[in-house]
Amino acid sequence: MPSKGFELKRTSDNGYMSTEIDDPVRQKAIEAEADREFRLEPEFPPGCGYRGCRPGWLQVCNNPKAFLVFMCWFTTIQGLVVNGINNVNTTSVERRFNLPSSRVGLVSSAYDIAAGTTVILISYFGAHAHKPRLLSTAAFIMGCGSLVMSMPHFTTGLYQLRGTIADTCTGTGNSTACTVNPQNSYLQNYLYVLILGQLLHGVGGTTLYSLGTVFIDENVKTKVSPIYIGILYAFSALGPAIGYIVGGQFLNIYVDFENVNVENVNITPQDPRWVGAWWLGFVMAGFLAWTVTVALCAYPRELPTAKEVRLTRESQAHQDGGEDEVNRPGFGKSIRDMPTAAKVILKNPTFVFVTLAGCTEGLVTSGFATFLPKLLQNQFGLTASWAAMLTGFVAVPGAAGGQLLGGIISSKMKLKVKGMLKLSMTACVMAALLAASFWISCETPSVFGVDIPYPNSTTVQVNNITAECNAGCGCTTSSFEPICLNGQEYFTPCHAGCLSSALVNGSKVYTDCSCIAEELGSNVSAAASITTGRCTAECWTLYLFLPIALVLILFTFMSATPATSVTLRCIPDGQRAFGLGLQWVFIRFLGTVPGPILFGAIIDGTCQLWQQNCTENGSCWIYDSALMGRNFFFLGLGVKCLTALFFFLAHYCYKPPSTRKMVKSMTQQTLNVRKVSTFSSASQTSNNL
Repeated sequence: MPSKGFELKRTSDNGYMSTEIDDPVRQKAIEAEADREFRLEPEFPPGCGYRGCRPGWLQVCNNPKAFLVFMCWFTTIQGLVVNGINNVNTTSVERRFNLPSSRVGLVSSAYDIAAGTTVILISYFGAHAHKPRLLSTAAFIMGCGSLVMSMPHFTTGLYQLRGTIADTCTGTGNSTACTVNPQNSYLQNYLYVLILGQLLHGVGGTTLYSLGTVFIDENVKTKVSPIYIGILYAFSALGPAIGYIVGGQFLNIYVDFENVNVENVNITPQDPRWVGAWWLGFVMAGFLAWTVTVALCAYPRELPTAKEVRLTRESQAHQDGGEDEVNRPGFGKSIRDMPTAAKVILKNPTFVFVTLAGCTEGLVTSGFATFLPKLLQNQFGLTASWAAMLTGFVAVPGAAGGQLLGGIISSKMKLKVKGMLKLSMTACVMAALLAASFWISCETPSVFGVDIPYPNSTTVQVNNITAECNAGCGCTTSSFEPICLNGQEYFTPCHAGCLSSALVNGSKVYTDCSCIAEELGSNVSAAASITTGRCTAECWTLYLFLPIALVLILFTFMSATPATSVTLRCIPDGQRAFGLGLQWVFIRFLGTVPGPILFGAIIDGTCQLWQQNCTENGSCWIYDSALMGRNFFFLGLGVKCLTALFFFLAHYCYKPPSTRKMVKSMTQQTLNVRKVSTFSSASQTSNNL
């Protein structure tokens, strides 16, 4: 039964509940509060412009749709550099700076470390600050971060091919690897420059997704908010796709193309030693980010639609969520209110479980985003550039379409909190079923001494690929220059025991190979099948994996938009920015920070042969593809099931607002109809002047 003093009525034509208040004192109090709120705000919010210059032609941008366009441009650039170009460059950075995958994963995690440590203050104080100006500053900082990440290229010497070591059997019986490339020891220190750039990216990115999302939600109606957020998040997925495609093309350009004659470079992108122009994408992204700075700093503190949205929005905050406590006048202006605000939000079980779901999703998506190109390279024998291109082709319709589809379904079906949680849970279950696609791979060529024993040998010598036929050659693993024979590989011509080489019709031919002679025996004519480079073979499973991966990505990202909308709805309106920021802290430190590190460690755990520089390991040359696919499957399946469980618990624990609060909210909406109409008419008149 409703509380005393309230009368509920149901209309006969549409079945919706209307409200009346039979207590005139209470009615006057509510009306007085609505009038006070209306009078405190400026009648005509300032338009777009720079300081005192606000030309009329610029006011065409002073609306949510135009603001969304610039925000989509911002999110595209952010995704392009952080989740696109940075991930495409994983293998090239490993090669250029002699880094294992686990340490390269630190670069990706640095973004989330910076985002997680700054988002609390940014979201708390940004809730009452000039959000567009903060977003403009964030774009400038992000541009600086991109340029910092390109600096190692300009402050190091030219890339030295490790193939300058004699690739044939020298007969000296010892290695010269420790004296060939003196840069190996200090190149790894440039990891910290890359981390610094990602830290700057993190500060800019966390401002974008905490304040940018809230600013859009504050200026559009509830029923269309999921579509706006879905479009914004779709462009955040479009950015990485563009980054994969553009970055992949840059990797076909030699790393030092501006300083050397590329015609004299005797390796191709198919060579394991190839390093592409990894730095070029960061330079491009840096200047693109600065274009957003100019656009966003022209916007006012709020758009003309904000007032109408506030006066007509219905609260869906979780019952007993502390709404009255945090909505008192002046709350949130001082840092002393932060513990109280955090306590109110964290005792909301729906918020907590949605946040935990975001943590598990962040762990798996950040890990896969960082290493998916590397997975394609290893599982299907692709070049770095082609793997990046395919990742982009799959990510565009998958991630962007999934987030947009989640927003459209939520809006068209008019889903509230429980409905959006059901949608998110269903998407996670479907994605978990499709995780079996990670078992799919092409058969990788066997390498003598790694997968299969040498001829006339019965043991596989892992990480020490020597045999009697090459024991006195002084071979090393600092350079991977495979030669292929009948679908099987020798790590280098030296490991094949080849004593000499010659150029025949532009191709390098190795002769006097003792290990090959043992394998071929008297069948000397088979030597014609020896080729340089990795063995290649037709494999159709890639065409099976790609469409399944596309659908998997679509269902993975379909839950993002409704989950964000749930977060914005289940907490008090005045705490949306801080709640979203607080959620991102947990998602960063429990999800996206450990994600790339965990996946990098898993990938390193499947390494069969490391590059060895003196006493230190560099990057991995050869992985166990079957083990890698199995590990990715079990990790993806487990995390997806856990995410679905958290969404179920959020749905189970959610309690809609009490009847009394709903009556109060709807009564205020009724009382403000006249004011909204007056404001809308006045705004329209102002725009026409």
